[in-house]
Formats: sequence, C-alpha cells, structure tokens
Amino acid sequence: MKYLIILLVLSIIAYIFTSLPFFAGLCVGIIGSMVMSFNWFYNFKNAQLEDGGKVKTGTFTRMLVVIAACLIWVRFPETFNIIGILIGLLLTYALIFWRAASELFKRKR
Repeated sequence: MKYLIILLVLSIIAYIFTSLPFFAGLCVGIIGSMVMSFNWFYNFKNAQLEDGGKVKTGTFTRMLVVIAACLIWVRFPETFNIIGILIGLLLTYALIFWRAASELFKRKR
C-alpha cells in the first residue's frame, strides 16, 4: 500500500501542475487499485485464519471496482483518460508480481 500511496501523491502533484486528463485518470485508477489491494489482503488474511474453509478471492468486488472506474470515465471523458485509469488499476497486479519476484530471488541467494 505504501507504494500505491506514493504513486497516488505523485500523480496528484503531476495533475495539479499539468492538468492533464491522463494524471486524473491515473489518480482514479490508483484509488481503485488501492481498494483492490485492500480487498485482496483482507480475503487472504481471512483464508489464513480459517481452517480448511472456502477461500474467497474477491473477484466480484474487483469487478465492481473496475466497472465503477470505467463508469467514472464514461461520465467524465474530458476529465479522465481511460489509459491512465487502466494503468492505475493494473498497478496492484504489477506490485504483486514485483513482490513475488523479489521474494523468489531472495531465496535463491
């Protein structure tokens, strides 16, 4: 989450200085990405605490977050850029992959 917060602050600062729709879309995407990260972590923590129960991945919630972000773009296309929103939404998965890869390389050393 700290990386997403840093990226959110940087994109807000970039939007303030440039007023480009890309950075506004990136802010919306990063906020959606933060919600998805929190949802994933919450479901992962619950799966660890339960013994042999059904593991929920939060797919429906993630779909709702993406739909909400796209509806924001449809409502305000001149303010938000869809490419910025999509990049922001994909940051969660990029950070998960980066974290997994860094842990894998730590074990090999």
